[in-house]
Amino acid sequence: MQLNEYDKMFAFENDYWWYRGLHELVESCIRMMRLGRHLTILDAGCGTGRSAQVLEPYGTVEGIDYSTAAIDHCERRGLKHCRVGDLNEWQPAADVYDVIVSLDVLCCKGIRDDREILEKFYYALRTDGVLILNLPAFSLLRRIHDAAVSIGRRYRKGHVVRELRRLGFKVIYAGYRLPLLFFIMLAKKVSEKVMGRRTIVSDLTPLPSWINRSLLAFHRLENALINRGVRFPVGGSLFLVAEKTRGMRSSSQDDIIKDTTSGESGDDRLKWAY
Repeated sequence: MQLNEYDKMFAFENDYWWYRGLHELVESCIRMMRLGRHLTILDAGCGTGRSAQVLEPYGTVEGIDYSTAAIDHCERRGLKHCRVGDLNEWQPAADVYDVIVSLDVLCCKGIRDDREILEKFYYALRTDGVLILNLPAFSLLRRIHDAAVSIGRRYRKGHVVRELRRLGFKVIYAGYRLPLLFFIMLAKKVSEKVMGRRTIVSDLTPLPSWINRSLLAFHRLENALINRGVRFPVGGSLFLVAEKTRGMRSSSQDDIIKDTTSGESGDDRLKWAY
C-alpha cells in the first residue's frame, strides 16, 4: 500500500461510513456468536489499528501488520499489543485465539499464498474459535483504487466457502456486502477507462458530513439485514464468518480460493446463536 494511504486511513477510520459500518458488523458478529468477553483476539493485518481498538472491550487484542507506518499509527492510538510482522513468515502457536479478524488482507499483493494464511488461521484458533473475514469481491471491479491500496486479488463466495470447508471450518455466514456500491464501482471503472485516468489514488476521499451520515445509516440498515440472514447477489465486498470445529478436514485439494470460475456453491446458511 502507498504510504500516504496509511495516513488517510488513520485520519478517516474513526468516522468514515465504510469503516464504521464494517467495524460495527464485526462487533455484531462477536455478540451474536455469544463468544462472551475476555476473549483472545488477533487482528491479522491490523492496519492503523481502529478495528483492534473497537474490539478491545471484548478481551485482549493483538495486532500484526507488515507496515511500520501502520504500527506507528497503532501506537498513536495507544494500542500496546500491535507489532510489525509478515503473515507470510508468521509461525503461530496452536490453539491460541478465540477470534481472528482479518479485514481486506488476504487480497493484498504482499500475500504470497492466501490458502497458506487461512491454514495458519485455522491452526492458531482454538476449537470453536471464530474467523471473521472481509474481502474485496469480483475481479470485474478491479480498478485504479486496487493499485493504490495493493489489492492483488478479488474473490467470489463459492470458492472461499469451499476452501474454508476443506480446511475444517464450519461456515456460519458468507455473503456479499454493499450491493449498491458494486454498481458505483463498476461505473467508476468504466469512467476511468473512458477518461484514460492513470493517476494512482484510492477512492478514500472526504465527504460532506450529511453524505457520510446518510451512507452510514444505509450501511447500518444493510448490517441489520445481514444479521437477519438476508443475502445479496452482488456487492463490493465479501463477508464471511467461520468456526473451527472438531470435525475432519475435507480431503479435496482441488478447490481454489481465487476467482477463476463462476461457481457459487456451498452451504452458507445463517446460524447466528441468539
